[in-house]
Amino acid sequence: MTFEEDYLKLVGQIGNFTEEATGVSVVDAYFGPESLSPEKAQKRLTSEKLLTSLDTLIGKTKEIDNELRRIAITSDLESLKVVVKWLSGENIPYIRLVDGIFGITPSKFGQNEIRKAQQVVEDACATLPGSNVSEKILKWEEKSKISGEALKKMIDTEIIEHTKEIAGLFERQIFAHFPTKVKNEGVVYKTVTGEPWSAYNYYQGNYTSVNVFNVDMPFNKYRLITTLAHEYEHHVANLFTEKYYRENNALDLSAVLLHTKRCIISEGTADCARDFLGLRLGGEYDGLVESLSNLRSMISLNVAYMLNVEHVDDETATEYVSSEGFRPIEEARKLRFSKPLTPDGKPNFFKPYVYTYFFGRRNYVLPTFHKAQKKGKVKEFFQTLYLNPYSRSSATWKTAFSKI
Repeated sequence: MTFEEDYLKLVGQIGNFTEEATGVSVVDAYFGPESLSPEKAQKRLTSEKLLTSLDTLIGKTKEIDNELRRIAITSDLESLKVVVKWLSGENIPYIRLVDGIFGITPSKFGQNEIRKAQQVVEDACATLPGSNVSEKILKWEEKSKISGEALKKMIDTEIIEHTKEIAGLFERQIFAHFPTKVKNEGVVYKTVTGEPWSAYNYYQGNYTSVNVFNVDMPFNKYRLITTLAHEYEHHVANLFTEKYYRENNALDLSAVLLHTKRCIISEGTADCARDFLGLRLGGEYDGLVESLSNLRSMISLNVAYMLNVEHVDDETATEYVSSEGFRPIEEARKLRFSKPLTPDGKPNFFKPYVYTYFFGRRNYVLPTFHKAQKKGKVKEFFQTLYLNPYSRSSATWKTAFSKI
């Protein structure tokens, strides 16, 4: 077998291993040859066997000529080693787990940083009715909330229309910089319940996606456009990855993985879609939507640290999310993305993942995009980001964008 075939065979096996341990496969999407599909990969392999195979494949990456490709694949395999060790039962402290997978060292934002972020929110909601900032936000969000049946009804109306607008903006403001077009068969929307996330892009291959909303989670109607843009950008990124795979026979790209350093750029880029497209988040509430989103991102990282490093109980974490992030207590209880265990007692696959969004946007994608704008190199930025999939890893980012 070739290196690429061995790679797909192994990540399929690891996908089966993570799904058996957590209910979630590390292979997030697959659009390669059916013969190498994760569904056909061997199951119930021991962690020792998987780790040996990973070491063998890492040794072979030295033969890859393309520098970015070599760095990206090697980094992916090193991250997967940490995932396998974690889910085999090895006692890996949370800080070392996140650092080992993503190269990010978790820490807490200090109370002074949180207070500054809260002050920005307070200033942004000054004209809203209410006696204090918490009451103002709670009233405003209750009035702006969409969930359950109301959200389901929006799928066939407003959400479809907003998606058409976002697709048009991508065509005019990003795709226009590219010498060739990418096939796009579009996005279908569905709803689910019982998931730890609010929305998810399931890329199907053949240039189409299913984007899913969790109707258990309340959405603020003024932030809905941000969520749509975020998930649509995931679709766009996968369109170009599939195109590159098919045109260059880059088999390794046909498996889209979670829990690698590519996820930092994937989530950071999706979170920057609103900046790429020049979207106004909430009309007259722009400042409030942006400042509240920033505060709650900081709170979510602190809660991840509290739950997994300080080992606080659920009620303490819930009260912190509610009081510091200005959320109703019943809504705060639904937030379980970074809890150590799932409701059925399995390891929470997503507990390290929470750090990818904030740091991907703040440390990588947004500053490079702003630099490209200032230097008149937006065309080069988008061409690097979308036409070379191996640029989309925090392991390769600095090298890939060195000329921006």
